[in-house]
Amino acid sequence: MLPANTARSIGEALRERRGYHGWTLADVAAKTGISKSTLSKIENDLISPSYQSILQLCAGLGIEISDLVSNSTEKGDDMRRLTGRRSISYGASGLTMSDDNFTYTYLCTDIAHKRIIPMMIEVRANSLSQIGGLWNHVGEEYLHVLEGSIELRTEFYEPTLLKAGDSAYFDSTMGHAYLAVGDKPAKLLVMCSSATPNLAQTLREVLSERLGKRTQKKNP
Repeated sequence: MLPANTARSIGEALRERRGYHGWTLADVAAKTGISKSTLSKIENDLISPSYQSILQLCAGLGIEISDLVSNSTEKGDDMRRLTGRRSISYGASGLTMSDDNFTYTYLCTDIAHKRIIPMMIEVRANSLSQIGGLWNHVGEEYLHVLEGSIELRTEFYEPTLLKAGDSAYFDSTMGHAYLAVGDKPAKLLVMCSSATPNLAQTLREVLSERLGKRTQKKNP
């Protein structure tokens, strides 16, 4: 077991993340639907958040449960290497981020510091102009088309049509985008991998920024 002085409460973890991003309590309340007074009590360890409140915090802030519920605040312990890790997502449930063009569902979110980030993506965008062009991030990426068809756009290759059952693997630092073909949305299983620490958080922050920019353009 860890020494008692390394334990971190959910309130402390929430306060640290809020400070890191420069969010006010009002900002977090707007993102999560939890009142400022309740957030303040959670941060000061005056109350323990319910499981539903933890889910609201994670969904609103775009983080994993394990980002709030941590065993240690020591940054030099490499977060204690764990063996025998396991996570299950039932019915494609997970942390969801969405806009008019995409719905991203992060799977198996109860384990932090994963080297592979699995996602289900519903693609509704039909053109690059809708999504602001190609985007890129650290690591490598595998996609498998579950339903419908997509056009895979990449920086150095011609557009490629992929139908249900088709798959692709590519360098994610290369600009890329998924576009739905036809009138119906396409559904993908996507896995991103990298040796980068906190890959899941890095991907969520990149995605959140892009979704936010598109929302701002649509609603000036």
